[in-house]
Amino acid sequence: MSSIFPQVMALLNPMSCLSCNACCVTDLEGGEPIVVASQSLWFSKGIPRLLERPRQKVEVDGGAYVGEWLGNSRHGHGIVTRPDGSKYDGQFRNDRSHGEGKLTHANGDVHDGHWVNDKADGEGKLLRIDGSWYDGEWKQDVKFGHGHETWVDGAEFRGEYRNNKKNGHGVYTSAEGSTYAGQFVNDAREGEGTFTFADARVFEGQWKKGQMHGAGRMQWPDGRCYEGQYEDDRKSGDGTFKWPDGRCYVGQWKAGKQHGFGDYMDAKAWGRSGEWEDGIRLRWLETR
Repeated sequence: MSSIFPQVMALLNPMSCLSCNACCVTDLEGGEPIVVASQSLWFSKGIPRLLERPRQKVEVDGGAYVGEWLGNSRHGHGIVTRPDGSKYDGQFRNDRSHGEGKLTHANGDVHDGHWVNDKADGEGKLLRIDGSWYDGEWKQDVKFGHGHETWVDGAEFRGEYRNNKKNGHGVYTSAEGSTYAGQFVNDAREGEGTFTFADARVFEGQWKKGQMHGAGRMQWPDGRCYEGQYEDDRKSGDGTFKWPDGRCYVGQWKAGKQHGFGDYMDAKAWGRSGEWEDGIRLRWLETR
């Protein structure tokens, strides 16, 4: 019966658990065959080898496996339970979870999907105990590829993941109702994207580390519009601001305010050049 030992040792892997140095085999009257791990010696006389029996239950220090075997390896459908209460119910290949299966974590989280060599890999859905969930692609136990995720507060993301973080194109809707559609890098808005604020403002342009940074255009619901440069979420550099009544400022900005030289045109299309500092006009330079 020494051939059974690798099967018991196989429960050491993360999907099963634990080991022993010696085991005894018993047939429970009226029940299924059970291999019980203990500190006893092997009692193998007259008992079939595991490889000759398609389904076996192996118990090890509070954990158990019941399912199909191929030789000395778990192979086919099986169920593993661990002392901490976690459970895997699904396919095995060469002693590892491989194929479709459901893992119920000790804390109540449930992952139902495809597995490769004991890792979530391929399509799968993770339902967390708090009600949030992720449904999409996995690679080596991390979110990787296209996915759809929701959070308890109502926030939602659909898009690309890489190493558990939002990377690539996606659409994120916050709990407050704002929406961003564009590029992400390591969970942050980065690159080209459109942000629709909860108050109906819309920004289209460049982002860096989650902030408006570079060329962009902001449109207000009352008709105001700014088109130009941004830095750290503020108008900075050259830009044009237009009011709904026809007024217009074309010039320099700093920290969200008119700063430097610019041209101002009133509602009657009469324009002048001037100098501004911290949002306040210092002087007119000329009349046009």
